[in-house]
Amino acid sequence: MKKTVVFLLVLALLSSVLFAQGGKEASAADAKGQYVIKMATPSNPTDNCVKAFFEFEKIVEERTNGRVDVQVFHSAQLGAHRDYIEQMQMGSLQAAEINTAVLSGFDSKFMVFDLPYLSKNVEHLQKVLADGLDAKLSASLEESTGLKILGWMIRSPRNIYNSRNPINTAADFKGMKIRVMESPIMTRTFELLGAVPVPLSAAERYMALQTGVVDGAENSVGIILSEKEYEVTKYVSLTAHNITPNIIAFDKKYFDKLPADIQKVLVDAGKEAGAFATKLDSDSQNDTLAKLTELGMKVNDITDKSTFIAAVSPIYSQYRNEIGGDIIDAFLK
Repeated sequence: MKKTVVFLLVLALLSSVLFAQGGKEASAADAKGQYVIKMATPSNPTDNCVKAFFEFEKIVEERTNGRVDVQVFHSAQLGAHRDYIEQMQMGSLQAAEINTAVLSGFDSKFMVFDLPYLSKNVEHLQKVLADGLDAKLSASLEESTGLKILGWMIRSPRNIYNSRNPINTAADFKGMKIRVMESPIMTRTFELLGAVPVPLSAAERYMALQTGVVDGAENSVGIILSEKEYEVTKYVSLTAHNITPNIIAFDKKYFDKLPADIQKVLVDAGKEAGAFATKLDSDSQNDTLAKLTELGMKVNDITDKSTFIAAVSPIYSQYRNEIGGDIIDAFLK
């Protein structure tokens, strides 16, 4: 009888130890992926901004020891830029790549990036952002949309590519149907240049070029390559008329509910991913142009952009009050 009691006591002790260990293991397992962040982008995995999203995923998951599960939805699986804004505001999406041209429809201050020839180069834009414009625009966007900026992915300059003729002066734009982003300033810019602007989402661009709905489009050359739009256009003209960043946007309501340590990881990862995308795009510019030439596109550099600058000059005063003189002047110091 005594042996039986001892045996039962030992068995009970072992069971309690095993149960406790199992509980610890269950708690540890539950901690893995306890926060899910869905990120959306319209571009495919060869695009530099998408590569930056995968870099963001890697950084966040490593630095949170898997507590955060980042899921990247690329290739317009969840729609286009405007769709992402609405989805984040509804809480069904946590983060996304948003072009500042689309943001300008929600916050007029972001129109500044659409003003042609305002940014001299990528380094100039980076300096202006670092000198205070980043903080000012971030605060404004949070107030107007409830979205938080975690990073800036600055594309290389935007250029014209089309199937009709090369562009060397403003006169070459006459009557050309150009796909533009859904931005009133971009629309007005190409009207001033003599073209026929056609606002379309990024997801519609390839088909519009293929079917002749538009003759051409304007974008960073990396997009022509990654989206295979060299298949439906012939000429690339290096107008370098805009440098427009894409932001890593985040649902602020979701962000504010996260633990402070995870918030810090996200902020740091956003900055690093933005810098990662910017460097990739800048470093790959010459190689991309060489590849496009190999693929049959005709690339023409433009040393004298004076006819373009003269044609679009009225746009600065037209939008100064709407954007804010202080925002525009930040680029002119």
